[in-house]
Amino acid sequence: MAISAADVKKLRELTNAPMMACKKALDDADGDLDKAADLVRERTGAKMDARASERTASDGLVYTYAHTPTPGVPPKVGVMLQLSSETDFVAKNEKFQQLAHQLALHIAAMKPLVVREDQVDEEMVAKEREFARKEALEQGKPEHIVDKIVDGKVAKVYKEWVLLNQPFVMDDDRTVAEVISETQAILGEKIEVARFARFEVGN
Repeated sequence: MAISAADVKKLRELTNAPMMACKKALDDADGDLDKAADLVRERTGAKMDARASERTASDGLVYTYAHTPTPGVPPKVGVMLQLSSETDFVAKNEKFQQLAHQLALHIAAMKPLVVREDQVDEEMVAKEREFARKEALEQGKPEHIVDKIVDGKVAKVYKEWVLLNQPFVMDDDRTVAEVISETQAILGEKIEVARFARFEVGN
């Protein structure tokens, strides 16, 4: 089928991919915009991930969310999230803003403590290691598997405390990091959670 310039422009705005990449994806997807967007993500994702570490996400937005489970009842949980991108163009994109909303919902529900592993307090991790080792030895576990047990406990701690390591609340087959990476591939820019704050009445 014939692909119009308007279709190519729309896919370009959605994915920020090169025009020719958008045209080819639309041709291959028989004009289906959603399928074409998936093709662009698949074809450019690896390249985007490789370049992302070299880029600076100096733009973006601050997103706020107040959880109101019951109409008329004041919210008890709130989240403020800074989601960064490379340009204001992507920060205005609907998919980027949708990601910010989903991440805020996730943070409200899953209560992460930090964004990345390197932000975890090493003293807290050391205490968790010490406790896990002592527990394993007291249970009579063989010495040669104690280290594996301890490593498993620490990995679980990171999974609970670190936002990027957590299973995504809307699809626990993917981590938060994977969800961000997928959106990053579609939009063609580095995307990162710069920081967040979670507030809860009574805590």
